[in-house]
Amino acid sequence: MGVAKLKKAELYYHKSVHEEIAAALQETGVCQIIGDAEGGPAVVEARLSESEAHLADVRYLMRTLTPHFNDPISSLDRTLGERPVVSMSDLSKLAHETDLSSICTKVRGLEHETGEVRLELSQARANQGLLEAFSFLPCPLSAVTEGTRTLAGVAGTVKADQLEAFKTALREFSEDTELILEPSYGAGGASPASKPKAQDIHVVLFFTRSRGPAVLEACVKKGLSVLEIPSAFKGTVSEERTKMTASIATLEEREAALVREMEEVAETWMPAVQKLSDYWNSLAARYTALGRSGETERTQLTRFWVPAKDAEAVQKKIEAVSPNVALFLSDPAEDEEPPTLLENGDYVRPFNILTELYSPPKYRGIDPTPLLAPFFFIFFGMCLGDAGYAIVMLAAIWWLFRKYRRVPLGVRDFIVLFAFSAVSTFVYGIISGSFFGNFIDSFLPFLVPVKNALMLVDPMTNPMQVLGISLLLGVIHLMFGLLIAAYDNFRNGQPVDAIGADISWFLLIVGLCLMGVAMGGMVPPHFQSVGQAMAIIGAVIIFWYAGREKSGIISKIISGFLALYGSTSYLGDILSYSRLLALGFGSAVIGMIINLLGGMAADIPYIGWLIAVVVIAGGHLFSILINLLGAFVHPLRLQYVEFFGKFYTGGGEPFTPLALSEEFVSVKQ
Repeated sequence: MGVAKLKKAELYYHKSVHEEIAAALQETGVCQIIGDAEGGPAVVEARLSESEAHLADVRYLMRTLTPHFNDPISSLDRTLGERPVVSMSDLSKLAHETDLSSICTKVRGLEHETGEVRLELSQARANQGLLEAFSFLPCPLSAVTEGTRTLAGVAGTVKADQLEAFKTALREFSEDTELILEPSYGAGGASPASKPKAQDIHVVLFFTRSRGPAVLEACVKKGLSVLEIPSAFKGTVSEERTKMTASIATLEEREAALVREMEEVAETWMPAVQKLSDYWNSLAARYTALGRSGETERTQLTRFWVPAKDAEAVQKKIEAVSPNVALFLSDPAEDEEPPTLLENGDYVRPFNILTELYSPPKYRGIDPTPLLAPFFFIFFGMCLGDAGYAIVMLAAIWWLFRKYRRVPLGVRDFIVLFAFSAVSTFVYGIISGSFFGNFIDSFLPFLVPVKNALMLVDPMTNPMQVLGISLLLGVIHLMFGLLIAAYDNFRNGQPVDAIGADISWFLLIVGLCLMGVAMGGMVPPHFQSVGQAMAIIGAVIIFWYAGREKSGIISKIISGFLALYGSTSYLGDILSYSRLLALGFGSAVIGMIINLLGGMAADIPYIGWLIAVVVIAGGHLFSILINLLGAFVHPLRLQYVEFFGKFYTGGGEPFTPLALSEEFVSVKQ
């Protein structure tokens, strides 16, 4: 188990069956095509272009129609496998029956017309607001938009704190101008000081055409911002407002009609478009794979990686398409770096996602998944640490699997990962006496003797005990990482590095720990001597290893001391595991506070019990969600930073086989 063994396959076949061969490889879902050809056959390139053109139409329709489509299948349901089950032949028939181009043309027309209507509507509403602002104008708007032979007008705004300066500028043209202010600033109205300085005051200014340029120049300098009144406005403000209200109502009706039409199109075509999205994505992937094939005049060559355990099944499927094929399988060459496929048993496979989130191992590297799984299992349980929360998690997972019968394997593994974590949480919750915080102590006192009989640790009254356990687990975790690194170095023929870089630190850290616990009286005294010997041996090896390649004695000594100073980083790493205590303690305290609030609410007459139920249920649900995130992230950090930092680098290329697209449908074979 671990990293799956791959075979490099070379498949030779006649061009007449190239599409059937590609379909067979795609249906297996276990073949990663090796793209080593510069250009594929012309017919394949043409098919690929056709698929991409259809995909462009599909993407446009998905992007445009999705906001108007009430999908009967939610995103969660789809993720959990609730998708229509169809065959590729059904999808092919649907593709031939559906004219995506004409649907796109209709949708583009509706989208364009809707955009124009919304633009007009936006302009109309802006004009309506403009008319509202100048409702104080007593004369027809034509006096502003057209003027007369001798008079012209302009509408605009002036800041409240600039109004007096603006009026002062107009006094020079008092014989040639007339200023009309909005009512609150007219004759006897409020002064500018009564409004915020930055507030706009609407004004209308009439002036003789002969003095117009000079008047406007002076007014603009004193703060006038000119507003453009549409030339179509000629009647009174009241008349134009009536017309504008009617125009807006008409535009809104047209917009609503277009939206309804778009919704009808979405309701009619979106189910088909979703299916065709998967179909054309599958074909595009297929033709892209074919385009990577080499060719002669009559034959094609496709290279791909395939898991060794699936090679025979793939060969049978290919030979079922055509007997005139030649499949050659070989092991990867030493200079080749195949992709990485993690292959673990049922109990470890759900933890694959944790490794993949970091980085898959290289093909010939160590798969850390079986190594991190037990530690993550324990750490998660200690961080969440409540048996009641574990029961809620397991009940939710049971409901999911009961409701959804076709959960995809990847999603199923992720859910099972949380199921395992819930089991760990339940066990730790029992031995630490946490059941929805102190719910048993507060509301079920008759169960307290049972709870106490099962308790092995008590974070609330003896946190140092749990801290000691956390740090001990940290030491075990880190030392295990060093031993793995040593094994990997021995395996790669580097015994000096294994001893000098890994085993030496193991001896030093374990030796110091043994000395400490022996001095504290936690183990027999003779362990102190054992620990002292281990620490000395480890320190000597570290000192030697760090300076072995230095030329001078001084350089060797300095390098050795600097290397030994690195032991402080191990102290920091070990102390990082105190988060196991902190998170579990925090979860318990939050639970206690929720129960306390619920108990206080229960004392309220008549409705107290109802409020208490809401507070306790809602509070613990919130606590589960917030603590679940911490219980996942922090143990993961301990794996990635502390544990992986000792032996694991990742860097592998994920195994990405040619497969059918199943975002919206499940394709049956």
